[in-house]
Amino acid sequence: MEAEPPQRPSEAESLLPIVTVHPLGEHVFCPRAALLALESAEPEADDEPVLGPKLDWFGDYDERLFAEALHATWGEFRFWLTCLAPALLLIFIVGGLTAWIWGLAVSLPATLIVVQLMECLGRAIEIIRQRAVRQAALPESIDLDAIDARAVNWWTLRKAGFDCIKPQDKNYDPGERLVGKPWRVLVRGAVRIPVILKRGGHDYGRQHVVRSAAYCRLLEECEGARSPLGVVIFAGSYDCVLLPYSPEAQSQLNRALTDFREFLDFIRGGGRLSEPTDRRCRGCHRGKPRRYVRGRSETILQGEVLNPFRTKNRTGVSFHCDCGDRFGWVPRHDDAVALKIADDA
Repeated sequence: MEAEPPQRPSEAESLLPIVTVHPLGEHVFCPRAALLALESAEPEADDEPVLGPKLDWFGDYDERLFAEALHATWGEFRFWLTCLAPALLLIFIVGGLTAWIWGLAVSLPATLIVVQLMECLGRAIEIIRQRAVRQAALPESIDLDAIDARAVNWWTLRKAGFDCIKPQDKNYDPGERLVGKPWRVLVRGAVRIPVILKRGGHDYGRQHVVRSAAYCRLLEECEGARSPLGVVIFAGSYDCVLLPYSPEAQSQLNRALTDFREFLDFIRGGGRLSEPTDRRCRGCHRGKPRRYVRGRSETILQGEVLNPFRTKNRTGVSFHCDCGDRFGWVPRHDDAVALKIADDA
């Protein structure tokens, strides 16, 4: 039986604004966060994060890549070890023929080589340690049709036969007018599982359920894959939560899309957003206070530098944040409460 040709969006659908998954999820969390995401024109939040050194996270690796990385690191170590011999010889020659003070003066190359050796050794140890973590994970079958969220280890997922890829392009569904790209995608046959990176804390909220469902929908609609669930992985660990693409999750996504488009109409009509009165600000990175440094710490939205909304603590140091600069207030972030620049409401 031949597949039916894709349906073209109706004229009404074609007039809908395009929705990106990241600000959609932000709106579920907080309308002010969604507006900041839109006005900052920031890339998809699940783009490659700044994780520090190159090998901070090994979740993309399989056994072959671990072996290749270790082989390359030991090769680099042997290279620098070979370079160390002539550098030390230079010190002894100069020191023996003149004075040892001059030998010390030409010791800089040897010092730099020793630093490189230590860095190589540290990388090798970390690769070995991370490979041991992977090998220690217990293999376990993953029920793709489960209807409840569940915690799982990343390497358990990988041992269930999933390859990990980093998507290069965003998916776009013209019918839904929805676009987005997850941080990673787990692939096994025709199954595609989107991965969301969660920074800060080991919990998840309704915004992650909506984002996961949105990515699942995009993968199914745009790639013809089966995407029965999404994964939230917590930064700095291999702890994950599986979020089923259940009828309830799909219903939440539909409601979120409707609410977000109404929000866009509200903003375009000049609507003003009220201050949150609950505890959602306590861990939000947009409300996290930072020390004010002229010319360096300002908030930039839509290419323009905002006047900072500064608040001084008891020692007279000024702090501000993105949300505060945009909306002229001090969010009740935990750090702001600790600095005594916000009340613990």
